[in-house]
Amino acid sequence: MKAALYIRVSTDRQNEEGFSMEAQHDLLMELLEKKGMELYRVYSDPGISGRTIKKRPGIQRLIADMKAGKFDAVLVHKLDRLSRNLGDLYEFIALINKLNKRFVVASLGSEEIDTQSPMGKAFLYFNGIFAEIYSDNLREETLKGLTKKMENGGLHMSKAPLGYDIEVIDGERKLVVNEYESELIKEVFRLYLAGKGVVSIAKHMNGHSRGKEGGVWDSKYVRIVLQNHTYTGNNHFKPVLWEESKRIITPGEHEPIISMEDFLKVRKMMDRRGENHMSKHSYDYPYGGIVKCGQCGATYIGNASRQTLVDGTVRVYRSYRCRNQYSNKTCDAPGISEHHLQQLIFERLQITNKKLQDKKTTAQAKSDQRMLQKEIEVSNRRRKNWMLALGDGKLSADDYANLIDDEEARMKAITAQYEEKEDYYINELSTEEIKHMMANLKDNWVLIEPETQKLLVQSMFRRITIKKESDKWGIIDMLTV
Repeated sequence: MKAALYIRVSTDRQNEEGFSMEAQHDLLMELLEKKGMELYRVYSDPGISGRTIKKRPGIQRLIADMKAGKFDAVLVHKLDRLSRNLGDLYEFIALINKLNKRFVVASLGSEEIDTQSPMGKAFLYFNGIFAEIYSDNLREETLKGLTKKMENGGLHMSKAPLGYDIEVIDGERKLVVNEYESELIKEVFRLYLAGKGVVSIAKHMNGHSRGKEGGVWDSKYVRIVLQNHTYTGNNHFKPVLWEESKRIITPGEHEPIISMEDFLKVRKMMDRRGENHMSKHSYDYPYGGIVKCGQCGATYIGNASRQTLVDGTVRVYRSYRCRNQYSNKTCDAPGISEHHLQQLIFERLQITNKKLQDKKTTAQAKSDQRMLQKEIEVSNRRRKNWMLALGDGKLSADDYANLIDDEEARMKAITAQYEEKEDYYINELSTEEIKHMMANLKDNWVLIEPETQKLLVQSMFRRITIKKESDKWGIIDMLTV
């Protein structure tokens, strides 16, 4: 096993006993020989502070070579030789774990730490706990600062969104309207309020403009524009893990581009059209959002064509096509008429009269979730008790390592058991109720308004996956709500 040695001294501690480069080198070479390792290289940072890793060329070369797989183990005299910065230290040990390297600290208190030993494993486990605490605390303090800044009306963004520029006025960063870009923002809102979808708007905008810094318009970018509270003259902030209802919105000092009335109208329309909600014309398409492509997994979207008959009557033909086939041509699945799709569904319900899988009730599902959470809490308490026992000397390092291994295996088995149960969809309707509803509807389906058809379909089904093979359509799966 090839090993790298790392030694460092600060200028102000060069002459202190035990901290010299020579003393560290001799101690580590002795340890290297004792463990039967082969020396790869000695990395050093003489006379450099241990405050941070980033400005030390020796440790940076060690990290680069370790990532390149040039050695298998790292030996240091003490942890503070690596760094006195907790963040740096935790990141280094996390990298050791990720790369599956052996880490040996020659002197940690009165004992040597080797990550191949039970005590070494316990050390890494403790380090992981402390690292999590450190990371959580850092995240919390950063969040507190940003939150306080927002509540006081401060500007937290580093770059201006499309429609604005950032200028320094009286020593403070301010948002200033960009006249050209603001017209693009207004155009996007006008188009959406006129009934255009985000894909259509993106295509239209790409025909004569670009986003910030030359970015191309796409559906995601259009949504970001439509949902940005900045355009109403407000500042806003929401960490990723926060719910939307907790978003901090405070009055800004910048000029609004969009009226609050129009912004709220757009939000209501987006809620209705959003993912897993009804699209603009969803009431015209009963199976919109429900039918999935058996080839690529994308949603089938509704499409309508109109034909005027000789007597002036307008007949509407509805069909469905794979979104990926229609939008970006990454799927070659054909479209299907609504009439054909309805026949498939009713036939499937008749054929699988006794094969529809019974679903768990909501109460059963919630009970499973509570039981799993209880097991997790019990496991956490047991681990903490073992840590305390190890620290008090009531539990040996070997016993501790064995207990942790057994507990991890136990929790893995329990988690897998509950994950297997989650394959069932939660459903309030029994299988018999669903079959009864569909049987009654079959003969009268064409007489029901599309809006009512949509409500009925969505009350019964969560997903219907279809695929055409050998010129014949089939339903791969049919899952109830």
